[in-house]
Amino acid sequence: MTSAAVLQAFAMVFEPATLLAIFLAALFGLFVGAIPGLTATMATALLVPVTFFMPPIPAIATMVTATAMAIFSGDVPGCLLRIPGTPASAAYTDEAYAMTRKGEAEVALGAGLVFSAVGGLFGTLVLILAAPTLAEFALNFSSFEYFWLVLLGLTCAIFITSDAPLKGLVTLLLGLLVACVGLGNPAGHPRFTFGNSELTGGIGMIPMMIGMFAISELIRYVVDTSPTPELVVEKVGNVMKGQWALAKKYPIQILRGSTLGTAVGALPGAGADIAAWMSYAMSKKFSKEPEKFGTGHVEGIVESGSANNSALAGAWIPALVFGIPGTRSRRS
Repeated sequence: MTSAAVLQAFAMVFEPATLLAIFLAALFGLFVGAIPGLTATMATALLVPVTFFMPPIPAIATMVTATAMAIFSGDVPGCLLRIPGTPASAAYTDEAYAMTRKGEAEVALGAGLVFSAVGGLFGTLVLILAAPTLAEFALNFSSFEYFWLVLLGLTCAIFITSDAPLKGLVTLLLGLLVACVGLGNPAGHPRFTFGNSELTGGIGMIPMMIGMFAISELIRYVVDTSPTPELVVEKVGNVMKGQWALAKKYPIQILRGSTLGTAVGALPGAGADIAAWMSYAMSKKFSKEPEKFGTGHVEGIVESGSANNSALAGAWIPALVFGIPGTRSRRS
């Protein structure tokens, strides 16, 4: 890509109309992502009718901004309430909430913000410099490679529960059982629908995520019979405080998460969810302090936060080069 093309792109982005669209889309994405159940995919889908009446550049900027902001803001309820706002935040929700219980909510929120931005910029740079090459690589993936990629993403859920691997395996199998509900592919035969037409489409991601995290957390609070239930009451201050120290302490983790996220995002259908789980598991595997994971350790948030936002940039590679959506939010 020539420098003239890059300069022309910057000139189009910094037009007042485009900047206004970016600002409004950021507010919208922040609101949608912070509400559990309203995912980044929904944020993008809701903006599609609006972008029909906009010029191409502001329309694309609107959808990109809303998606990226929704992915980040999904960390907010995950950190403060243990209810992830988006599926991409679920990988490190327990870690962030454990930090909140230790009085480090602003560190967790700041890490999610700063390193999501770093990962997004890394993925964007790769998109500018190597989009055609990565797109050709992504097209070489057949059903066999996708099977092993998905299997690797699933087994990461077991790796991060190293203190109770059997519990992680049972939970994984239960999740696969839930995924079997719906119409079988390719025959279209109903599986586990019990004659209910509402189940032919399967169990949706949003109801399942709300049931697993939000409802379970509410039930846990209701059945708590202790005289003084455990509540986290803390004033969140400057979330940027201490982030430069984290960047200097975990440069390898940032680079590793950003690279993994971009590579996974470039594969059609993979997306930020798998990238976040794989990155968190990799962070724990190669950490010098693996015993701290799950107790409120920021290292996993740094790497996973970099991965899920860099995956968003990577997902634009097959979308722009071949017209193949990298994630569900790219179908728009």
